[in-house]
This record gives sequence, structure tokens and C-alpha cells, in this order.
Amino acid sequence: MNNNFLDELTAGSSPTNMQIGYFFMRILLGINLFFHGFMRIIQPGGVAVWEEPMAATFQGTFLPMIIVHAFLNMIPYIEVVLGAMTILGFYTRWALLAGISFYVLLMFGHTVRQNWSGVHIVMHYGFYYWVLLVLIGQNWLALDNRRAIKNST
Repeated sequence: MNNNFLDELTAGSSPTNMQIGYFFMRILLGINLFFHGFMRIIQPGGVAVWEEPMAATFQGTFLPMIIVHAFLNMIPYIEVVLGAMTILGFYTRWALLAGISFYVLLMFGHTVRQNWSGVHIVMHYGFYYWVLLVLIGQNWLALDNRRAIKNST
């Protein structure tokens, strides 16, 4: 990696404490989301090992089980993609908007099952996404910065 590449990723200046804090918050959220999905995908037996017992918790709800199974099978892949985008700071705003929208869907599922402890956890993630969205101007050490510099030249 040469200095020009690093300058592009960091927007060329020394980061503020707010930018460093934002970076680590973005990384923590991204790693959490990425590995939720990644570990479900690579575990012996694949996604089905997690998906089948989770789908069973929706039995007796008004949701059609075909939709429940389809969405649950997509969740790990959504988590991997959004987690990777968040870690890398790649289209960060869109990744955060997609992430918070994803958590709105998870909130819906938890409320349908009346899983109030799950709702509580989703509320925490929603807050983390809100903080990152509100402070997006502090995004540092991100691929977005490289794109911004290339677009300005």
C-alpha cells in the first residue's frame, strides 16, 4: 500500500477523535453483522441448521411459512453483504440504510412471535445504526473516501 492509496482512504488528513470513534463503531457493527451470517453459512449442515429451528418458532403465527422459510434462508447472506460493506466503508450510507431496514424487518418478526427480549436487542442495533447515520460525516478510513476523491478529480 502506498501513501496515495492510504491518503485516499483517509481523506488525506489526520483523523479527529470523533472520526476514530466512528471508524471503530462502524467496524464493530460490521463485524457483528458479517459474522452472524458467515458462521451460519459455513457451519456443518449450512444455513438449515439455524433456519429450521428458527422457522419452527413462527408456527402458529399469521405469517405464511413459505415466506418465513424464504426470508430466514436469505438472512445470513444479507448479513454477510451488509456486514462487509459496513466494515469496508463501501457505500456506507446505503449499507447503513439497508441495515436499519433489515432490522425493521427483524423487529417485525420478533413482534409477530411476541419475542420481546429479541425486540429489545433489535432496538439496540437500531440505535447503533441511527448513530452511524447521524454521524456519517465522520466516516474515516473508508472505501467511500477513495471514491469521493476520484469523483472530485
